[in-house]
Order: sequence, then structure tokens, then C-alpha cells
Amino acid sequence: MIRCNNVQEQTSDLSELFIERWRHVLAAGDFVLGEEVDLFENWMSRRCSGAYAVSMNSATDALFLALRALGIGVGDEVITCSNTFIATVGAVVAAGARPVLADVGDDELMHVDLIAPLINARTRAVIPVHLRGRPVDIGAIVALCRPRGIAVVEDCAQAIGTTIDGRQVGTDGDAAAFSLHPLKTLGCLGDGGVLVTTNPGIVEYVMNARNHGLLTREESVAFGINSRLDTLQAAALNVKAAYVDQWLRRRREIAAFYDEALAETATGTDLGKSKPGNAYYHYVVRSKNRDELLRHMAMHGIQAAIHYPIPIHRQKAWLCSQPSVSLPTTEGYAREIVTIPCHHHLSDSDVESVVRAIRRFDTR
Repeated sequence: MIRCNNVQEQTSDLSELFIERWRHVLAAGDFVLGEEVDLFENWMSRRCSGAYAVSMNSATDALFLALRALGIGVGDEVITCSNTFIATVGAVVAAGARPVLADVGDDELMHVDLIAPLINARTRAVIPVHLRGRPVDIGAIVALCRPRGIAVVEDCAQAIGTTIDGRQVGTDGDAAAFSLHPLKTLGCLGDGGVLVTTNPGIVEYVMNARNHGLLTREESVAFGINSRLDTLQAAALNVKAAYVDQWLRRRREIAAFYDEALAETATGTDLGKSKPGNAYYHYVVRSKNRDELLRHMAMHGIQAAIHYPIPIHRQKAWLCSQPSVSLPTTEGYAREIVTIPCHHHLSDSDVESVVRAIRRFDTR
């Protein structure tokens, strides 16, 4: 089966390097917030143009703590989108604020003209999502929000390697959250995340809050949470970090092949429209006969997937707690989107097989 992710192969490739690095951690007994964590945070800081980088348990916690650091809570509204992983909205709810959902453009991304009508006196933040590794026009969103005193927290969960003018996204807003889940292009071997910010006040709060508000082992200055990236996971990330640019180059090579080979098919090419800076965490096409396409691909030994089939505003969690909302573009795409394989373990032959299968389907 040609699969949509390569977690097992990637882990197998690097297992000896992980074990070698873990031996040093085991010998030191340095399991929580250890030296490997510092090394990874320093790498992430360099990746993000020298911004502060604070690792933690997940990108969800990074979003949550960013909102808390900005003083956002009960009575406040936060604008984001519905075609994202549930955690984006979940972090807003956990902070006590009310999520407000914007529709998206034909590239599946949030746009200023769709955000602006939702802003009111209660709006305290906007969370734009760099969905599938595609760069949102973050400069325009910041220009809309900053004069109004509205914070911008970038959801970069899928956006390691996503760039604007050659620069890693995540530093234009007030803070950003990156996921290190195993399925991500740069993922650890369990849960993990990192918050990035250029704001010293945010980093001071988050450094404390991720570790129970502790100044020392015995002294807490504020109630926080337990959201620490453990040293063994950081060690694995430090191994992977040496390869991530190579992996990103391969994803872009595959995407460029798809762009050319699928251009004249009914299924078409990536909905990101070959936007510069795309890291291709997902390569997503659309089909009005999606279920048939999925079955057809499976019959030809190819896994295709849907990210995400049920938008957040159609989930039970939303319907039981939030006002009904209509998001026509989001809903239309949710019925038709298909993720096809695009990762560095695919051979040229694999990629050609994906294209052949789609062409056969479109010419039946």
C-alpha cells in the first residue's frame, strides 16, 4: 500500500540514531527539561529568525498558553476557522473565550475580507491557520488586527518549513504554535509542541506556566499546568532536525510533479494553487465523486485520506455548546477534498502510480 504518511519508515530509518542519543540521556538521568530540550529550543529559535521558542506537550497547549499569556478569557471572542483540527477551537474554549468562525477562500485559507466583518468590541484575538503547510497572508491579517489592539496567534501546527519570502512562518503575529505530533513533517515519537514568540512578556509567562508556575522545585508564583516536552522526545527531534530540509525538498519535488501531471485532470491539482512557501504537509485535490475516488485508489493499492471530513461547526462538540453558523465554502470543500500521498519516502514509481490511478478514474 502506498500510504499517506511515513511514520513507520521514518522511525525505522533513524532508530539507531535515536537509541544512540537516548543512551546519553539515560546515563545522565536528565529526563525532564534537560539539555536536549535546550538544544531543540535553540534549533527552533534559529529556524524562526531568532524568536523565543518554548517546547511543551502539544501545539494545543501552545495555543492555550498563548491566549492565557495575552489575558484572553471569559467574555472575549477569538476568530478562527472551521476547517482545521479540533484543537484550534478547543484551545479557545479551554481559555474561556468564545470561538467565532470565519469561512475560507478557494485556497482553503483564512483571508482578511472574511475576517473583518466578524470583528467587534469583544474580539481579542485572531488565530489564522497555515493549513496543510500553506502560508496564510499573515501580513494582511496583522495589519488589520494590530491597529485595533487585536492579538494574532498563528496556528503553525502543520507549517514547519512553510515560508513567506524565504522566512519560516510563525513570527509575524504575537505568538505561534507548532505541532510535533508523530504525523508531522518534524514530529517526535509521542506528543509534543512548541510555542514561538518575539514578545518577552509572553515567553516569561509561558516558561513559568508550562511547569506549574514554579520558580524553584518548592516555590510556585502562579498556578500553571504540566506541559513539558520530555528530554527523550527532544533527543529524537534533534536527530530529525538534521534531515527536515531534505524531507521538505522531496515533498516539494513530488508536489511539482503532481502539479504538472494532474493539471489537465478533472480531479485537478493542490487547492493551495502552488502558492510559494508551501511546505506540502498535505497535497489536497477535490472530486465531486470523492467516495468513489477513495475506493478506486484503494483498489490500486493507494491510500487516500480526508483532512477534515467534518468541519468543526458540524461536530457534536460545537453543536452542543455554540451558536449555529453557515460556512458555505468550508462545507463545500469538506464534501470533496482528498489528500493524496506526498512525503519523502515515496519513490518516483510510487508517485507515478498515484497519478496513473487518478487519470484512470477521471477517464472512465
